[in-house]
Amino acid sequence: MPLSTIHTGLMSRRAFARILSTFLCSTIIAIRPFSRLGGPVAFLVLTVKELVFSVQEDLAQQLELTVFNIVGALFGVGLSTLAKYIASRFHETSVCARAIPALFLVGISFVAGLLKSRLPRLQLATRISCFVAIWTLTGDPAIRFNVIKDATDFLWISISAAVICLVSAMLLLRWSSTHLATEVAAAFSGLRECLSMSLDRAFAESTSHDTTALRLIHEGLLKRSIALNAAYARAAFELRIGRLSVKSIKSFIGIVEHLRRELSWGMSFSRANFSHPECRASKTLSAFQGPVLDLGHALLLSMNAVERVVLIAFDGPGTHKSSIGAEAKGLQIAGQELLIACNSARLQLQKISDEFDIEQRTSSDADHTPQGEFFDLCLFMISMIQMAHDTRHAIRVAQRISTLYESTRPRLWYPRLSSAWLGVAPRAYVSDDDTAGVALDIEPLETSTSLSEAETQEGLAEQVDFKPSRGVSHVCVLRRTKSREIAISWRSPSSLVYYLWSRPLFLHYRVRLSKILRSIQHSPHFRHAFKNALGVALLSIPAFMSKGSAGRDWFTAAHGQWMIVSYVWVLETNTGATWRVGYLRISGTIVGAIYAYMVWVICKTNPYGIVVMVTASDIPVSWLIMCTNIGSLGTVAAVTIPPIVFTPYLQPSTVSIAELSLLRGLMIGAGIVAALVVNHFIFPRHCRMLFLLNTSRTLRLLSELYLKLSRDMFQRGLANAPPDKFKTLKLELEIRSCLHRLGVLITTMNDELSLLPKPMRMYRQVVSTLQKVLDLFTGLRKVRENIPRKETVTTVFKERRELVSCVCITLFACEHAFRARQPIPQFLPSARHALQALTTQVDESIHRARDEDHEAMGLSLVYAYAETEVMHDMVTTIEELLESTQKLFGTSAWLTNFDQSHYSSAASSVHEDHQHGWYSTLHLDP
Repeated sequence: MPLSTIHTGLMSRRAFARILSTFLCSTIIAIRPFSRLGGPVAFLVLTVKELVFSVQEDLAQQLELTVFNIVGALFGVGLSTLAKYIASRFHETSVCARAIPALFLVGISFVAGLLKSRLPRLQLATRISCFVAIWTLTGDPAIRFNVIKDATDFLWISISAAVICLVSAMLLLRWSSTHLATEVAAAFSGLRECLSMSLDRAFAESTSHDTTALRLIHEGLLKRSIALNAAYARAAFELRIGRLSVKSIKSFIGIVEHLRRELSWGMSFSRANFSHPECRASKTLSAFQGPVLDLGHALLLSMNAVERVVLIAFDGPGTHKSSIGAEAKGLQIAGQELLIACNSARLQLQKISDEFDIEQRTSSDADHTPQGEFFDLCLFMISMIQMAHDTRHAIRVAQRISTLYESTRPRLWYPRLSSAWLGVAPRAYVSDDDTAGVALDIEPLETSTSLSEAETQEGLAEQVDFKPSRGVSHVCVLRRTKSREIAISWRSPSSLVYYLWSRPLFLHYRVRLSKILRSIQHSPHFRHAFKNALGVALLSIPAFMSKGSAGRDWFTAAHGQWMIVSYVWVLETNTGATWRVGYLRISGTIVGAIYAYMVWVICKTNPYGIVVMVTASDIPVSWLIMCTNIGSLGTVAAVTIPPIVFTPYLQPSTVSIAELSLLRGLMIGAGIVAALVVNHFIFPRHCRMLFLLNTSRTLRLLSELYLKLSRDMFQRGLANAPPDKFKTLKLELEIRSCLHRLGVLITTMNDELSLLPKPMRMYRQVVSTLQKVLDLFTGLRKVRENIPRKETVTTVFKERRELVSCVCITLFACEHAFRARQPIPQFLPSARHALQALTTQVDESIHRARDEDHEAMGLSLVYAYAETEVMHDMVTTIEELLESTQKLFGTSAWLTNFDQSHYSSAASSVHEDHQHGWYSTLHLDP
């Protein structure tokens, strides 16, 4: 990491606020009058400060975190006090005096685990509740005079940490949050860089840009586009001060994604380099160069104007201005230039297309016609025209923002309390679970034990007159006469039971109860809550043994509470995240214990030295938390230091400091190991299985999207309906969410312990290929809005049908392979052969139409050429997906080592079949 990055992180306002809060917490622990308020565990002020109330990036986040976690602490104190009060009603040696606190502790752990998994925003609040309950309920057996004292001790500990961190934040942090605006501006900057590089590679005579650099920029744009959704989800629920609501820039999220896709499907890596064309292609290139560069420069100017307005309107770094008039004027000028350039590009594109068509039809040597370069340039220019449309939308949004900025004053924006708000994790929350807040189990994992909807319908139909069109919940019993019902009830009780069991009311409740039980059985939230409660119950057994027993004495002497606390903090919602948190926290425990021992050797019980050394330790800890992706290591190191350093000072004992350091480290390490064991063997959620199932689901959604695009192509009226457009966009958004989920799972999969190596490179390649398929489907949707329907759809229906069938069968084969982890068939219908047949028929249809009227179709002819190029890329990408699937799961082959010399007639037959549309997944050419 560069030294400049380290220096910037440590010199930030947040770093100073963190160090100040550590100094103040250490000071009140060292001052005797204050430390007595916390009892013998007053050092927990530093622990709670680091784990729960640590300083955030801005004051609004700090205020929200303080309110939430104080409420969580109060719940923990209240429930623990209630449990101890009830237990104090019994004799301290009785079973009830020990069982009641144990039951309360397990109950609190279960509810906390459920809320933590279901509502990520409450993670720290639920953890502080568990923290307080663990320390309060696992102490000495319930005694009346200890009930209030324990409550006041932990109230002082929690409130002191919260107030100190809040005061430190108020002194040094800012109210406003510009994270979302900064991300939007960075996304537009990345789009400008990508467009500029694509233009240089296409038309510059000499360029230093290579394909790898452009690919890296595309990957960075994809990450930024995904990050914008997460940033908006957090910013929409943040407390902030500013002139504008974050909803005013919400439209930019979709615009950035549209522009990214147009750069992807219109300017692919393999095409966008025409620096060394052939002699004839140079003429084509020079015809396109002028309008393309003019439109490109207008696009770059417009994006830059939008980027500037966003930063100023949301008070970005170095952009504090009371007026935005100059930027608004720049937006207007950029919009006018973009409109002129776009209209000129359309006219030039139609003119170039007409000239090319006339030249092609009059040329005697068709072999030298540069169709490939011409089609590539057509697609290049069409994608830029689409980008101009989206950029003009961005300019209109930016103009509305500038108008609102001029007419409003700064105000307080506060979130609306809702379950959606609670379901979004705070932006600055330090977590090693990258899947926190990401729904991974869209479908139940144990699908083999559950009936499908069709099976359920058939089962109901065997008992009743079932109407599938009305759904599973609407059934109607076969009509029987009243005498027959009486006869059944008297002669055969089993028939009566069967009859009642099949009544509509019983069936209705049976279906509803089945759904409820199934949702609970497969709910990851209930499973996580069970594991949280189970681990706490097992680790706390020694704490609730009878007084004087060996287990009880060991737990008290070793302070076994640290073991339970570390278990709760390490247990994450999936196995890979738990392993990552586990080894980071074990490393942090070792580092913290060594540093604490060094502090004791240097300072002994000198309060001044202890405060200085503990404060100094927060400098590297703050750097680890703020500037690296291993924040858990720094957090647990900071948590390990106080109990070792301050225990001899607050409660002198004969235990050596080396033994104390070793004991605290062992307790924390034991809890971490327990979390790893529980999460690995009880309801494990291995990211590899989740990845394969979610990949299968993504392929199914891609098949649905392609079928919908094909259906809309043949039913144009339905495609133009607003509800149908909304369904298409919603399906694309769902696929995009699935792809983001796959990327998160791959990241977390690296942390899982596995004896066999996983093909991580191939998994990443599959996700990249699926993203390309989605981008190309989007390009098809946009291009097909302008193609000539009679020449390219109506007259080639048979060829279109063959292509759609081949693509869907291929996607279905890959979907089945990922879901069942089974080999794919050796031979599949060839989409490339179907596309060649379609392209041939479309060319003939276009030529016939142009022979009849040379002005027929106009600009739509260019879109027909562009569709052909997009479909070629689609077929190539799907074949790449097939190849990756074959490498992962193999091929169910029946024709290997084929010797044509012994089967001459068969060989010719097989070769003929290959030429007529069969794709070999083993790449054999029979």
